Amino acid sequence: MALEYYTPGVYVEEVSSGFKPITGVPTSIIGFIGSAKKGKVNKPVQVTTWASYFDEFIGYNTQDKLNPRGGVEKDALGNPIKENVPNSKTTDLDWAMYAFFNNGGAKAYVVSVGGNSSAVENKIDVSKKDDKKDDKKKEQPTMGAKSFDLTNAIIGNDGGPDKRTGMHCFKEVDEISVLVAPGIVASAVQQEILSYCETFNIFAILDAPQKLEQLRDYGLSTDLNGLSGLSAKCASKQAAIYFPWVKTYNPDTKSTISVAPSGFVAGIYSRSDKERGVHKAPANEIVRLATELEYNLSDAEQETLNQNGVNCIRNFSDSGIRVWGARTTICVADPEWKYVNVRRLFNMVEKSLQVGSKWAVFEPNDVFLWKKLKRNVTAFLTRVYNSGALAGGSADEAFFVRCDASTNPNENIDSGIVTIEVGIAPVKPAEFIVFRISQKAPGAEETESTEE
Repeated sequence: MALEYYTPGVYVEEVSSGFKPITGVPTSIIGFIGSAKKGKVNKPVQVTTWASYFDEFIGYNTQDKLNPRGGVEKDALGNPIKENVPNSKTTDLDWAMYAFFNNGGAKAYVVSVGGNSSAVENKIDVSKKDDKKDDKKKEQPTMGAKSFDLTNAIIGNDGGPDKRTGMHCFKEVDEISVLVAPGIVASAVQQEILSYCETFNIFAILDAPQKLEQLRDYGLSTDLNGLSGLSAKCASKQAAIYFPWVKTYNPDTKSTISVAPSGFVAGIYSRSDKERGVHKAPANEIVRLATELEYNLSDAEQETLNQNGVNCIRNFSDSGIRVWGARTTICVADPEWKYVNVRRLFNMVEKSLQVGSKWAVFEPNDVFLWKKLKRNVTAFLTRVYNSGALAGGSADEAFFVRCDASTNPNENIDSGIVTIEVGIAPVKPAEFIVFRISQKAPGAEETESTEE
């Protein structure tokens, strides 16, 4: 603003209204990490379709073109004609990305750690542990091949910009809201993932082991009781674990293959967020591509698993294969964060407020700043409430925002701190639907309670 005017005339000055709209951050951009055949290693690569993932991480192989009779086609000079043939999906990451996009996934960042750890060729059938000689033969690496440690590759190391490996590569991407390491059930990796997600307010989708026998590696019994204890070992308000593995058709072998559930579930998270919003529990959703399940559970068998925070995928005769649970792994120890959608809603709100309020850094710390911040936060939460994400008959019941002298005493002002207190009432899922039915005498009127 000009301090003085010298020439008579009309002057136009732009004045800031002080209104800085806060926009909700994306909630369904998933970070995937695992091994792949090709492509960049330890670099986050954005993919938005299955085709873009295929081109980057699977690719084509040049082979002789065959005629309908099975012979090699040749050109006029007698040379074999070559053609590009698509490679097969072989790694857990390949299948997870295929399931993700087919279940509604739209955008992901993929970090390949190399290794080409195959989900089809290298997976050991733990149901045949009695044949120890056969197991040793399967586990033995190819002669001359360098041993690849997938566990350490995914855990990685933070050497700073351009020197990060494993999951630390996601530090270069601010958009990630969910992290998935499909098919990785090693306890060491899952604990590192949980630590990373707690630090950066990212939600983790974990896989339970493919076979119950693998629970022995966690020091648990190899039955459903042991599986119930798995959630406690992975307890976090930023994680959910899913069981069992999903079977889908593999056109290369013309048979079914068991695939880790996390890729399917990540796609369902994205689909549910897009259709209903992050406040909707990502459950009672159909699992596309699923033909069977590794284990079929009954209501009685799921009861203990659900109570202990193991989300089950169920096969219902009348409605197909569906995700039938929406609890975090910390639901027993900290019921405040029992539900997946509540935790993810808070993640969205917290990050949105953080990103949308950066303009206020270094502004004069006075009552005018406090009013601007309160107005902006209130406007944002009002939109969140109108979307159906918050409980209450009115916005006043759904949330509160305080930013005044009571939250900003002089000692805070002298320290350069502005404090805004925010409280929100998230909606909780209707996990149990109860009908109370009684007999009614013919002609009898319905009685209503007059108690208040």
